[in-house]
Amino acid sequence: MIVATKDDVVRLSGSLNRNQWLTIKAAANLLLKQFPEGIVIDCSELSEVTEEGAKTFLDAIRDIQGAGARIMVCYLPNNVISVLRGVPGVRSQLPIANSLEEARASLKLAQEATSIGPETTSTESPVLLLPLMPEIDVPHAVELACRMSAAMGARLHVVYLLEVARYLPLGTPLIEEEARAKETITAAIRSMRQLNVPVSHFLERVRDADDGVFQAIKSHRAKSVVLGAFTPSEADERFYTIATHLLRRAPCEVIIGRLAAPAPVMATEQTME
Repeated sequence: MIVATKDDVVRLSGSLNRNQWLTIKAAANLLLKQFPEGIVIDCSELSEVTEEGAKTFLDAIRDIQGAGARIMVCYLPNNVISVLRGVPGVRSQLPIANSLEEARASLKLAQEATSIGPETTSTESPVLLLPLMPEIDVPHAVELACRMSAAMGARLHVVYLLEVARYLPLGTPLIEEEARAKETITAAIRSMRQLNVPVSHFLERVRDADDGVFQAIKSHRAKSVVLGAFTPSEADERFYTIATHLLRRAPCEVIIGRLAAPAPVMATEQTME
């Protein structure tokens, strides 16, 4: 097998008939110093892969994700995919992009969504967690979180929870969803800066929003969590499920707010003459 590198890409060619991760690792580590958000493995020139060779990808996933970066694989030949499906843990964990462009776009979007601004608050203050997801009224949640952060003297951590279907590897590129996450985080940070509220922000991939919120509470050691609800006429049923679980099980303070619902329109009586 031949290993070549260019920019953020490791290109494999020939036969991968044994675990070659230690051979590839040195080249991958050099690329990660230049591209800390992650790298792409181009498999377009792989002619064959054995089950033992497929374990190369499993070790790559573990090492690169363990370093806090992402790995993408693209241009997998059909015969290689067939072998990967038979190796436990490989196909279920390996993020596969349809093209080099898609892989790079996913890595770039994720990097941009988590690099909008630096940590600017004291690490000694309590953490107020603001989870963002499609079911949340983001503008109202941001406003409420800013008020609560000032009142509590708390660090504000904004976490966008990007849901990835269970049948997909967690690192799978989701271009539309990642672009929406970046847009949402950017708008939230812009609003907070206008209010002079310091904030840290994160993009986290989760299997479902319920568990994702609890994971975020635990990992960020949050003292409080804020949810912004849509008005009843606009609310998503999933929001009520998430809110109910938090109210019942959250190990921290739960703050839920929504804007006032529009006043009902009163019918007027008309008299006939």
